[in-house]
Amino acid sequence: MFDEQFMQVLDEIDALALLIRESDIYKRYHKAQKALMRDDEAQQHYQCFMDSKARYDEVGRFGRYHPDYHEVMLEVRRRKRVYECHETVAMFKQCEHDLQLLLDEVVTILAESVSEHVKVDAGTPLFNQGGGCGCGSGGSCQCQV
Repeated sequence: MFDEQFMQVLDEIDALALLIRESDIYKRYHKAQKALMRDDEAQQHYQCFMDSKARYDEVGRFGRYHPDYHEVMLEVRRRKRVYECHETVAMFKQCEHDLQLLLDEVVTILAESVSEHVKVDAGTPLFNQGGGCGCGSGGSCQCQV
């Protein structure tokens, strides 16, 4: 089932993963992740957000007909904003985004080197696959953003 070529490809994947883990982008991500896990204030904000989200899920079953719907919606948004605007969280989110862009680029280059017809789901709505095209056709229509 696994032939020598397949095993060689797996070895190359391991080598590529190691290169990515040794990159500055990954190191910044890993450092930011550790800082986030150690930041008690950020963790408190996260727990408050999750508590309000649980309340929102309860109220959400009834939608806008629930008497607390608007109050709970505003509370969830406020707590999410407080959490995401916390300096440690914002730094982690930026580093996470940068790492995702690197991974998306690697996957795209790999796929295109195999065939230009391979479709790549980069996993992020901000991912721009194609040459400046904004219509979602992958650049085949030659439109400009």
